[in-house]
Amino acid sequence: MRYTNTVGIVSIVICVALLLLWYSGAYNYITLSSLHVYKVTLENYVTAHYGKAVVLYMCVYMVTIALAIPGLPLLTMLGGFLFGFMYGALYAIISATVGSSLSFLVIRYLLSSLIRGKYAQRLETFNEKIASYGIASYLLTLQCIGLIPYFVINTLAALAHVPFITFVWTTFVGSLPIIGIYSFAGRKLYVIESIKEIFSPSMIGLLVLFSVMASIPLLLRFSRRVIDLR
Repeated sequence: MRYTNTVGIVSIVICVALLLLWYSGAYNYITLSSLHVYKVTLENYVTAHYGKAVVLYMCVYMVTIALAIPGLPLLTMLGGFLFGFMYGALYAIISATVGSSLSFLVIRYLLSSLIRGKYAQRLETFNEKIASYGIASYLLTLQCIGLIPYFVINTLAALAHVPFITFVWTTFVGSLPIIGIYSFAGRKLYVIESIKEIFSPSMIGLLVLFSVMASIPLLLRFSRRVIDLR
């Protein structure tokens, strides 16, 4: 009964967020050219209706994460542009964590039997990795590197019976580097013409630094395994 109630609540939240997303026409803004065209309008709306803008932005972000909708980098940049680097990153990180958590719960308690076969091979590899390196260390590394979509990580973690609390905090912490970079890039929205321009040498260096820091627990575990084999 408890799981049924959880799934019901999660489903309602996602449906409401989808309605908000459709009603607001927010998809019209999730391209780089559109952000350039509508930047003044968006700024004015945020100034006049800051609270509503934050709620709408977070709802759109959560749905984008939960349903694996393309456009997340631009959406993160939009947050940095509208709310500033710090607040934009904060709203995006919270939204990414909540959206991933909703996806995790729906997959674990509602869709597990339907999609387990599709992810069987990936799930086997995922289980081997978390057994070797530890759940938290491996999830942090995947999130921090930012090369694997949230939906894939959410799905594998849910199917692998990763503890929910561990999943939540590793998603929050592991999302900090890449979201921080895109949010910071949002401050330069006036001059950025393509996504490639975000990754300047300094930005790449920062991402590598964060990735290495997140990988330290995994590297320590690997080193101990090597030592044990000698």
